[in-house]
Formats: sequence, structure tokens, C-alpha cells
Amino acid sequence: MLPLLFAATLAAAAPTPATVTVHADQPGLLLPADFVGLSTEKKLMTRDCFHPKNQTLINLCRTLGPGVLRIGANNVDSTFFTRDGQPPRESMKDNRYVVDPRTIGTEAVDEFFAFARAAGWKVIYGVNLGANNPAMAAEEADYALQVGAKEILAIEIGNEPNLYPKGPKREGIRPGNWGYPQYQAEFTATADAIVAKRPQAPLTGPALTKSTKWMPLFLADFKSRVVLATSHVYPLSAPETDPQAQRFTSIEKLLGEKYLDDWAIKLADAQAVGVPYRVGECNTASGGGKRGVSNAFASALWSIDFLFDVATRGGQGVNLHGSFTPNNYSPIVYDKKTETYGAAPLYYGLLFFSQAAQGRLVASETKCAANFVAHAVRGSDGKLRVTLLNKDLAQPVAAQLDLGAAYKTGHVLRLTAPSVDATAGVTFAGAAVTAEGKWTPQGTEPLTLTAGKATVTLPPASAALIIAE
Repeated sequence: MLPLLFAATLAAAAPTPATVTVHADQPGLLLPADFVGLSTEKKLMTRDCFHPKNQTLINLCRTLGPGVLRIGANNVDSTFFTRDGQPPRESMKDNRYVVDPRTIGTEAVDEFFAFARAAGWKVIYGVNLGANNPAMAAEEADYALQVGAKEILAIEIGNEPNLYPKGPKREGIRPGNWGYPQYQAEFTATADAIVAKRPQAPLTGPALTKSTKWMPLFLADFKSRVVLATSHVYPLSAPETDPQAQRFTSIEKLLGEKYLDDWAIKLADAQAVGVPYRVGECNTASGGGKRGVSNAFASALWSIDFLFDVATRGGQGVNLHGSFTPNNYSPIVYDKKTETYGAAPLYYGLLFFSQAAQGRLVASETKCAANFVAHAVRGSDGKLRVTLLNKDLAQPVAAQLDLGAAYKTGHVLRLTAPSVDATAGVTFAGAAVTAEGKWTPQGTEPLTLTAGKATVTLPPASAALIIAE
């Protein structure tokens, strides 16, 4: 295990000093209330998963506050819809990633939206583009809007179409010479079919991966037809075996490096034409994640900083992907032995962010020689929420805060784990998420501010949320 120097051992290593100066009187962007989100595979609608009696899973969503559930991903293009009959549901005890086709009926759609309604979450609902059957996609979108119009944020057409063409290392679902012009024609046909049935249907796309230049082309063609632009982000690659490769998956790379060149460009493309942007699918490493990294506490620390990075640039939210499979990158996992849902370490990153990102971003300045960052938000309640994130694997940090003289008192909520690669034992504010999917803070530390100043020390690989008033 990678050792952490927690409070009992801080004396053995002198903390690296940091200064965090917050300008609460310089408000910036208002953070969307539903910034936090989850993404999952469409074929989970063929399992006994998303239904209004799955109380633990509902609680796990509600514990994060308002959010967006995106259903689609790779499986969307091999999931079919019919109004004729109700295909049998499969058990979550057999949950696994499948590539063979599945069909859903109206009952599955009814239960999915009843689940979303109970959770209080909005939905990005994916329909099949891979089959190139606009009539079927329109029929499904029509029924989804019939039963879930209040929950639907957008109808997403297809998934990662830039990967449809056959390639040297990719089987593909289109010929190798299939490109953006062909995609544009297929997207148009499906969008036209949906709008013919539902003229006000909110549409989204293109759900692209990295390393493609299709986003500006898509926006030029469809900026007046979509309510949201999306792309996918996986900074690292689980299949990569070369430790020297840029995308080799390790805790050191996950916490030590940032990869802004791709998603930030797509976000800027959308902003340039006035279309909101959301990271529709995201996680630590492509290929299902890597054990010891994606399912470890490090993923929680990474997610907090990544979500703030997207928010700071004006993104509308981030959907972390997973299909409830233990030991990979899923924020929520399903235990087949106990038949229960639970919070993985990554979930705690979403939980932390949901508590920290309430209001408007405010200007702040951070100086530190260690791998340490800070983010600040001022709420409509006047409280200042400051995120302190020590991503350094060896150095504790003593952060000297200057929040402004108006702030007199506060408290500290710490996010900790036994080690940075721990897969269990994570707590936030002294409490773990319960077996029922709920969380209640148990251990907050009082913080006295003198002229708005105080010092908070963080062990390596940990985070703290300061709430000041």
C-alpha cells in the first residue's frame, strides 16, 4: 500500500506551507445545482436495476443532491426498443458487460423514469444510432418523452460515433471510409424523425471521444437543434502497459498530471456558438478502469479536482461512468453475493463535491510547492465553502487561509482513507455512506478565524472542506 502520513505521524514530516487567499467579494460563475451526474450502459435497462422500489440505489442518488443520470454509452447502439410485448428482465446477479443485442419494451422505460423521479434526478436518455433505424429511435424517444418529459434533460442520439468506422484495432460498425459527412446525414435523419413526432424534443450529441475534430463540425451543423453538446473524458488508459506512456494508468499520473487539451477545447468550441457543454461520460481510465487506481481512494481525490476544473471553465456538469461492477471504476457497485448496492471510493468524490459546490465560484489564489490545490464557492446563504485538496503522496500541507475579515467562524469536514490506494474505509466528515445509501456527517472540526485567517493541516492524499460564515 502507498503510505499516508496522517495526523498521528505529521510530526515526523514537516508540513509544506501553502497560502490560500479567497476573494469572496469577487463572485464568478454560478454552479448548476445538477452539476453532479452518473453515466451507465443502456443494457442495464434490461436488468432488475432501475425501478422505483430499488430504495438503496435511489438513496445513493438522493444523497448526492440534484443530479443527471445519463443512460446510453457503448450499449446504446446495440439496444433496441419495441412497443410490442415486454422482453424478460435479467437479474443483476448476472450483471456483466455484454455486447450482444438486447431489446427493451415500454415497461423498462416506465420503471426507469419512475426510478429517476424517485431519485429527483434529470435524465440524458440515449437512443440507438448504430442500427441506423430512425423510425425505431423516434418511436423510443416519443415513448420516453410521453412518460418522462419532466425528467428528460435531453435525448442523446448514438454514442462515440467517431469510433463507428472499422479500423486496424477496431471492429467498428461502419466501413472504414465512413466519416463525419455520413454521420451528419444519419444524425440528421434520426433527429428529423424524432422531431416529427415531438417537435419540442430536446436533443443532444455528439458524445465524442478524445482525439477527434468533429465537435466544431457538429456544432456548425446542429447548434440550433441541440440543447447540449457532450463529449467523453478518460485521461488514462487501463490497457496501456508501458509505464512511460502518457496514458499509463497509475496513481501518480492520475493525481500528478492534468490533461486539458481535449475536453477543454471541445468545451470552448461549444461556448463559442452559445451551446451548453457537459462531460457526458467520464472516469479515470478507459477500458473499464484499473484495479488499485480506479477503484481506490485516489479516484475520489482526482474526481473532486476534475469536476472543479470543468466547472471553472463553464461546463454544465460531469457524468461519471460505471455499470455497478465491483473492482473497476464504478462510483456505485453491486455485490452479487449480498445483492446490495454500495458506495465505492469514487462515490465519495461526488459526495464531497456536492457539499462543496453550492453557489458561485469565487476568485482565489493558491501558492504551494507540494501538489496542492484549492477551490472556493460562496453560497446564497452567505457561507464560504473552500475545498483544500492535497494530492501529494508524501507531503502533508499546512494551508494558511485568508478568507476575508467578514468570516469569523467555521468548521472542517475531512475526506480520508487508510491509504491512497485503499478500496475501503473511506469517510467524509467522520462518516461512511451507510448500507442504506445515506450519509450524515459525524465528525466536523470547529475552526476559529482571526481576521478571517486560520491554518488547516492536511495529511498526504486527503481533502478538507472548510465551511465559513
